[in-house]
Amino acid sequence: MVEFFIAKKHIIERKKQSLISIIGITIGIVVLIVSIGIANGLDKNMINSILSVTSHIVVSNGEKIENYKSLKEEIEKLNGVKGAVPNIATQGILKYSGPFGNYVSGVKIEGYDLESAIKAMDLDKKVVQGIISTDKTNGILIGQELLKNIGASIGDQLTIISSENKEINFEIMGVFQSGYYDYDMNMVIMPLKSVQYLIYGEDAVEEIDVTLNNPYDAKEVSYEIMRKTGIFSRTWGDLNRNLLSALALEKTVMILVFSLIVIIAGFVVWVTLNMLVREKIKDIGIMRAMGFSKNNVMKIFLIQGMILGIIGIIVGTAISLVFLWYIANSNLSFITSIYYIKKIPVEISVKEIFIIIVTNLAVIFLSSIFPAYRAAKMETVEALRHE
Repeated sequence: MVEFFIAKKHIIERKKQSLISIIGITIGIVVLIVSIGIANGLDKNMINSILSVTSHIVVSNGEKIENYKSLKEEIEKLNGVKGAVPNIATQGILKYSGPFGNYVSGVKIEGYDLESAIKAMDLDKKVVQGIISTDKTNGILIGQELLKNIGASIGDQLTIISSENKEINFEIMGVFQSGYYDYDMNMVIMPLKSVQYLIYGEDAVEEIDVTLNNPYDAKEVSYEIMRKTGIFSRTWGDLNRNLLSALALEKTVMILVFSLIVIIAGFVVWVTLNMLVREKIKDIGIMRAMGFSKNNVMKIFLIQGMILGIIGIIVGTAISLVFLWYIANSNLSFITSIYYIKKIPVEISVKEIFIIIVTNLAVIFLSSIFPAYRAAKMETVEALRHE
């Protein structure tokens, strides 16, 4: 294909300009893939942290549920359900006297059937110190950050005061780490019977927390639960709608901003080809005189632009994947301390990489087509006049 060899010759002749175009495209690809990979990883880590000690579906009609044991059994029979946990969620005050003095603060109280929570939520795997004793009604689990903040230790006594002004002393039996700072700092987990005494004084619960094998099946399972039980249920997506919307908006803005780099790279290709067309006016006239059609001339410059684009995309994709691998396997303390994670999570799909590559190819094609059209529409006499 003669057009290909002429395009290749132009690239080799103009090494510096060609290299600048390739570098621009490479930078655009690297910035997009790496930023999306890190953003996806951080978003997924945040969602996983939220779901680590909360449910995928909350079954509640806004009133006390007294037949929660039979409802629990009925829900657990549904496809996709890992387990159901009777729960009472409320607010209270935590009081503790320790090495840092007296500590008094509001906390979120989660009253779980601990046996069900271990099965459904893998609660025992979140415990980093101490144990979960399911038969200990005066035992309490507190977050790791809260433990550090008050200077407490396993076995210490603290007091929980409910909104009804009931007061119970508890012993710290374990410390959990969810990976989500707000939970680890402001939440305590107590046996269901203890919270029932604090709130209701009877055998009832506020809601049933349902955990699924796949959290993204929540909507379908939620409809099935409402159909079977007649009780309203909300998914984790409904409960965290504002957070998920904020994450989606943040990612969209980030992609739009970094896409400007791709547009600039396309502009560099456009400038390079425009300069080449001006320099090759005489050659274009000679080729037209030799019998090259307008389409042949246009193909030469289109092929040149696409070659530069493809090289830049291949190099950029390779660098991006290596860079993401390095980030995923390195401890960067200055970032991990901010996001409360041990390593920077990375998450990117083949589909996302494919979309980035196709989008860049489209930008390069559009950047190449205008200079190519300008060269093709040049008449033979006009081109030879520059001899």
